[in-house]
Amino acid sequence: MKNILAPAVFALALSASMFQLVQAQETPDLSEDYSYLTRLHVPDAVAQCVAAFDRWVAQAPKYDTLIVPDRRVLSAKIDDDTAIFSVGNPIPVDKVIVMRAFAKARGKEQWTRVDSRCGVRDGQVVGVSLTPNMKPKIVR
Repeated sequence: MKNILAPAVFALALSASMFQLVQAQETPDLSEDYSYLTRLHVPDAVAQCVAAFDRWVAQAPKYDTLIVPDRRVLSAKIDDDTAIFSVGNPIPVDKVIVMRAFAKARGKEQWTRVDSRCGVRDGQVVGVSLTPNMKPKIVR
């Protein structure tokens, strides 16, 4: 299966550990690059979020690459009960989509596990954020 590779866009830093950008309300072109997600029966809101992350990561000052593995896209959590996207920047949303992803910082070789969040309102992506997941691995 194809992985989602995206050069990154993090325009607005909320803190050293969380980056957020409010997207303009536009529907991403899902025709070519993301059409395989439709064939995998991925909900439209999740496919739009993947496209939004691709656009967002393209201009990121901190990260240069983002990978959302297909299995994470297929198991994305869709929260319909959340009324706002972020406490720090309260954007009203209909749903929040959460997926685990991996990001690579500019000029570094190491990949970081990140939690990606995407806010959708009226079928449009209105906000995206990545938060590094600093949970230590337990090796036995």
